[in-house]
Amino acid sequence: MTFKSLTLNSIFLTTTLSLIACSSLPVQANEAYPYKSLGDGKPGTSAVLTLVDGITTDPAGNIYISHRSQNRIRKVSPDGIITTIAGTGIAGYGGDGGPALDAFLNFPAGLVFHNGNLYVADRNNHRIRQIDSKGIITTFAGTGTPDCCEDDGPAIKALLHFPSDVDFDSTGNLYISDRSNNRIRKVDVNGTITTVAGLGKAGFGGDFGLAEDALLKYPFGICLDGEGNLLIADRGNNRVRKVDRRGIITTIAGNSTHSFGGDYGPANQSSLAYPTDVVVDSAGIIYIADRNNNRIRKVDQLGVITTFMGFSEKEFNGDNEIVAETTLHLPFALALYGEDRLLVADRNHFRVRRVDLKGYRVETVAGNGKSFFRGDGGPGGGATLDAPSGIVVDSRENVLFADRLHQRVRKVAPDGIIRSVFGNGKQGSEGNKGPASEAALHLPDVLAIDRGDNIYITQRSGNVWIVRKVNAQGVITHFAGNGTQGNSGDGGPATEASFHTISDINTDPAGNVYIADSVNRNIRKIDTQGVISTIAEKSLVSLGVEVHPNGIVIDKVGNIIFSDSGSSKLRRINLDGAIITIAGTGDFKDHGDGGPALQAGIRSPGGLTMGPDGALYIAEQTSHRIRRIDSNGIIETYAGNGVPGYSGDGGPADEANIKSPFRMMFDQKGNLYFSDRDNNRIRKVDTEGIITTVAGHGNIGWMQDGLEVRITVHNFP
Repeated sequence: MTFKSLTLNSIFLTTTLSLIACSSLPVQANEAYPYKSLGDGKPGTSAVLTLVDGITTDPAGNIYISHRSQNRIRKVSPDGIITTIAGTGIAGYGGDGGPALDAFLNFPAGLVFHNGNLYVADRNNHRIRQIDSKGIITTFAGTGTPDCCEDDGPAIKALLHFPSDVDFDSTGNLYISDRSNNRIRKVDVNGTITTVAGLGKAGFGGDFGLAEDALLKYPFGICLDGEGNLLIADRGNNRVRKVDRRGIITTIAGNSTHSFGGDYGPANQSSLAYPTDVVVDSAGIIYIADRNNNRIRKVDQLGVITTFMGFSEKEFNGDNEIVAETTLHLPFALALYGEDRLLVADRNHFRVRRVDLKGYRVETVAGNGKSFFRGDGGPGGGATLDAPSGIVVDSRENVLFADRLHQRVRKVAPDGIIRSVFGNGKQGSEGNKGPASEAALHLPDVLAIDRGDNIYITQRSGNVWIVRKVNAQGVITHFAGNGTQGNSGDGGPATEASFHTISDINTDPAGNVYIADSVNRNIRKIDTQGVISTIAEKSLVSLGVEVHPNGIVIDKVGNIIFSDSGSSKLRRINLDGAIITIAGTGDFKDHGDGGPALQAGIRSPGGLTMGPDGALYIAEQTSHRIRRIDSNGIIETYAGNGVPGYSGDGGPADEANIKSPFRMMFDQKGNLYFSDRDNNRIRKVDTEGIITTVAGHGNIGWMQDGLEVRITVHNFP
């Protein structure tokens, strides 16, 4: 892409050069406030903000917010009204060439406004996206493959890896903080990409030499000062680095020690703790987001560092204190607003705050200080999950899953909004015969659903397993299990039976419920009258002690198919009680794609489901794949490339990284939903084979009003 040449007179004065623009981005007129549940159309101070990664402004005074956990870009107008301008809320990649509101983003991070366009570091898509003045989104740089580098060619064909920030210089070159490649890249006005700093290896070194030969470590925020120097928040090195116009790199703040210290002395001898962003005002004053110190540090023209905002306390103390005594909690992103105001993404206070650099007045411009209550009421992609396990799809296309360690069953509606529907978050088995939303659950694990939209939930308390049922009216009852560990009760009520370890549960069209007990090595059936019996008990015993039923599914003729995780095989119990092997050689390996399933290795087969095409789908937890056996008995990989991790949204499912897929189910349209358990996400493979995330942003934690949010971040060094 070719940029128009700029002159200094055309630049709206700010040394970050983040405010270069002609007009503000519109919100599509036919959907003025498409996301009212997020606060759209209301004052920004009433909106809920979680995990803001980037902020920038335009000359008209609009503030743009990269709402990472919601996979959206938000805008606060000069009159303080917030709207959504990009992103559906569902993590993924798609929508190029159309309205940004309909596009998929995946952890959007740094932002910059330039020449009427907004540029977004679409981090987990490994791309830089551009939103033009008409609200149309395109990809500006990156192929989506997380790798390096393809320098000296078109930026659109380059390989990026978790880009975290972007900025322009005065001549129209775009700089990219290519975080996980440990490089800073530059796209010139002709669209050619090169590396300007970093060898690509994480580390520290190279000061006083050429920046391209230096070592960086997870660089985050970047900016250009008024003289064309590039400043880098070198987060992993706890430093701020500078690349001058000659290409020479030096350290201007931080001594690599992850701590706080050095105020009123030389900045390059001070201590920082994970600096994540840096900006420079027109007087040459440098402001640093010293994240883990909960401070904004300031470096003057003489190189002396002081604390500008924040101190050791992190509890929110309002906007009425003097700047130095105003608390921050993990300040993350910075931007200059005009010539004399500083914007701060006060991440864990869930606010964007503005500081008058002359009068030192602080005010909140966006965020009400609250996270989504448990993520509920917002987009599924922004919720926190903890070990999601069983999953079903009801007749209304709602996706329900067990959020196991949160002691809840949650629902993602067709509009993408997530809510808790069963469980009050407390461990236990109380609440029977009342609303399921008010009942206690104890480690809800596997779900099943029948044709009447009754939901069956397995739960474990210690070594005791029971099954509970939630009817279509939302009333929960005790369905099976007497509260003791064992293998008893055949011929009587299921509520008086004992189990050892329930590994899966499923139903047939007639309304019978089937339970796989992996330790008892049996499969039991509960009929429509609530009477329990054991299926093919003698035949299962005859297969040997290595047999451990895991996943279970009923085919269209009524045969029971189960995954035998102990012998790494799939077996079928025919209507006459005969047991035959239908897949797997017994090798603890995943091989044989493209050939007969009986000659394939299947490693740790778990969850099973039947597809609308009559094929059988297998979740292989330890090989991090979902495989498919067609009606001719041929096996192939359907999702997952075998490498544990999280990537690939918006692309082919068989090229994506998944991690310990657990249970899965198809909807009526032929989309497959599965619990990507160790990624703390629910993901979807559509009928075209494209994978996206529908719930969970990969963090674990439980967000609740009035409580401190405790989050563990994965895949984010």
